[in-house]
Amino acid sequence: MNRPRAWVDIHLDRLNHNVQQINALISKKTKIMAVVKADAYGHGLEQITLSLHQAGVTSFAVATLEEAIEVRGLLPFADILILGFTPVQNVYQLARHRLIQTVFSEWYVKLLASAACSARVMIKVEIKVDTGMNRIGFAYDQTNVIKELFSYKDLRVNGIYSHLSVADSFKPEDLAYTQVQINRYELCLKELDGFSYGRTHLQNSAGIINQSHLQFDYVRPGIMLFGIPSGEVKEVDLKPILELKASISMIKIVKAEEYVGYGRIVNFNEPRKIATVSIGYADGYPRSLSGKAVPVLVNGQYARIIGSVCMDQLMIDVTNIVGVSEEDQVVLIGTSQTKKIMMSTIAEKAHTITNDLACQFSLRTVRLYTSSNEKDVETLV
Repeated sequence: MNRPRAWVDIHLDRLNHNVQQINALISKKTKIMAVVKADAYGHGLEQITLSLHQAGVTSFAVATLEEAIEVRGLLPFADILILGFTPVQNVYQLARHRLIQTVFSEWYVKLLASAACSARVMIKVEIKVDTGMNRIGFAYDQTNVIKELFSYKDLRVNGIYSHLSVADSFKPEDLAYTQVQINRYELCLKELDGFSYGRTHLQNSAGIINQSHLQFDYVRPGIMLFGIPSGEVKEVDLKPILELKASISMIKIVKAEEYVGYGRIVNFNEPRKIATVSIGYADGYPRSLSGKAVPVLVNGQYARIIGSVCMDQLMIDVTNIVGVSEEDQVVLIGTSQTKKIMMSTIAEKAHTITNDLACQFSLRTVRLYTSSNEKDVETLV
């Protein structure tokens, strides 16, 4: 059986389905700016970006210059926005690769403009407005400062945007705060009336789902593209595109009163059949799941992790699994026959969010890109 020790199956047909669902939510005048930072949230930047482009997406957002250059190598004519800080000594690369740089403060604008002037290049920029996230961005009521941006001859404003901080919450106070952020953004745009500030965008994944009535020029789906939005969101027909799997490397009978794994934290009062699975926290499966009896799937049957998650391996109790053998496939996230384990379930048990969990799968966890036949499945929640 020619199978990796640990791998993720990435279903590109489901990615295309999710793009269609996003398009169904937004207005006809609104376009998608796909956020593919952090190796496309751990799903593989190259394949995901190319598949999104085939699905009709022509605008992309990343976090770093290096990510932007990689996307540019794949898509020579796409719009590429860098959401984060780029050191101004890289100004020539910004121009050479025709990238759009976010600007967020007076000092950064002055440094970037000076560097562009010295390099004799023109830099496209988009203005980040802080409407209440308090991370980066010009204060929404700093419009006099923002207006000065349009006077720099070496910077060309391409857009203006902000970010919602609690769009994934239905708490009354959070819904009210999201509306405050929307109002502040719209007020800022009104104050800049008459200035050519370019395209507008505000909604992240949760904002697209929960605030779908908004009609700005673009939306910025990230984790939503991959079918695993976090937080509280309305019901949307999204499909998780990633499944995490690994192989059983050994099966043994552990005698009564014997221990399993680091720390001697597990033993039994009767013999148990234990399987070792070839995946661990160095592959991205959280060590924080140790000792929590987290479910996995073997041959369409639920088993449980026992003991500590090791760097490269973990153990599961397969005493009651019919027909289990070495090299069997273990599904840690995804579907086996009629049963499913959701990434949100695992993220919750690891006390994190799906965004964080998806980004943890290391490069040694092989990515296999495929299409799949959809079936009715039982979901473990």
